[in-house]
Amino acid sequence: MNLYLFLYKTLLRKRYLDYLQRADGNEDKLRETLLHKTFYEEYDRYDFAHKTEAQRRSYITDHYRNQVCRRINEPRQQALIMDKYRAAQLLEDFYGRRFMQVASEADRAEFIRFGQAMGQLVAKPVDDCGGRGVRLLCPQAPHQWADTFDEMMQLKRRFIVEERIAQDPFMASFNPSSVNTVRINTFQHRGHVSRFTSIIKTGRVGAFVDNGAQGGVMALVDSETGLIVTDAIDDLGHTFTAHPDSGRPFKGVQIPRWEELKHITTQMALRLPRLTFIGWDMALTPNGWIAVEGNKGEFFAEQIALGRGLKREFDSYCFGRGDVMQY
Repeated sequence: MNLYLFLYKTLLRKRYLDYLQRADGNEDKLRETLLHKTFYEEYDRYDFAHKTEAQRRSYITDHYRNQVCRRINEPRQQALIMDKYRAAQLLEDFYGRRFMQVASEADRAEFIRFGQAMGQLVAKPVDDCGGRGVRLLCPQAPHQWADTFDEMMQLKRRFIVEERIAQDPFMASFNPSSVNTVRINTFQHRGHVSRFTSIIKTGRVGAFVDNGAQGGVMALVDSETGLIVTDAIDDLGHTFTAHPDSGRPFKGVQIPRWEELKHITTQMALRLPRLTFIGWDMALTPNGWIAVEGNKGEFFAEQIALGRGLKREFDSYCFGRGDVMQY
């Protein structure tokens, strides 16, 4: 038995039993967490119960991705791209919409003017991800924007508040209630930008966001051509040949204006020269592609859709070789 596990089972018995309960009583799942820092949901998503040790180690887990990002991304620029408002300031010419920060009482008058002019606004915590905390602001009467501001202040968080994105009919055809996006992961070395994996993310009926963590469905996209190359999956690993609400098929569909998207994400990546790896969430509007935000990226959708881990390819891109992705 591994010494680490032995110590937990003996000297830290009470803690071990507590952790085991959280792991649904599954000792193998707990072992993965203690030895490899694999999240319980990752164990389930990737069906580790039926994977060999070598197969498990081929997956990019959140822990592994974060470790690598700390090695290859300069900390200050990483912090900048993870702050939604500061990133929007730097990349304003790619955002295609107006935005402001709401951080203190000093922002009240500008917020009320902005809301009354737009009618609807989108508010996001500047430091969160996965669609958490995103709100559509649409008071029934102009004077209620002051009440909305008060509600935001009570949350004691800093927000970026934006004009709502009007998406292109192609993207809306998957689900009209959410802004459906493409996540495209870029790497850069010595001024050369390459693309790793890409996915299309679509929300469910009535939902405002498209994130997998909020119930959305996703499919893998060929990063060079823009062709959707797999059926869709959700956060729990369920597979869909078509969108479960709209019936829109995924596999074999060409995403429009893909060369434009590649060009824009390349230009954005070059503006952050000390970030080797960035994940870009992009929205297609009637006027073209615009940035939603940049982030550290995730790879659960790609790895579930392909049924295998992508750590070898990820390492290749991280350290400058850029092996061609095989779908």
